[in-house]
Amino acid sequence: MLPVVFYLLASAKTGSPTDQGAASAVEALKTGNGFLAASSILGGLCSILGGYVSAHIAKHDETLNGALSSILCVGFGIYALVNGTGHLWLHLLYLPLSPALGALGGYLRSRQTARIS
Repeated sequence: MLPVVFYLLASAKTGSPTDQGAASAVEALKTGNGFLAASSILGGLCSILGGYVSAHIAKHDETLNGALSSILCVGFGIYALVNGTGHLWLHLLYLPLSPALGALGGYLRSRQTARIS
C-alpha cells in the first residue's frame, strides 16, 4: 500500500494536467474507509510482529519487551494528537492499542519458548 500512496502523493505535486485526478485520488485515500481499515489492520499486524521480534532479541521478559517495542508508535501518536493531525478518535484508540499488540507479540514469543523448553 505504501508505494501506491507515495506514487499518488508524488503525482499530485507535479503540476501535470493529471493533477486534478491525482488530487482526487489522494483525497479519496484520506477519506476512504477501506484504506483506513486496511492500513489499521496492517499496522496492527506489524505491531504484533515488532513485539515478537523484540521479545526474541531480548530473550527475557518477553511480554514487557514486546510492549516496549511500540514506544515510537506511542510517541508519534502523542505528537499527532498535540498537532491535531489526522482523526482524533483514531489516535486515541491507537495509544493503548499499540503497546497491547506489541505485548501480544511478546506473549506469543514467550509461549513459543515455553513450548520448546
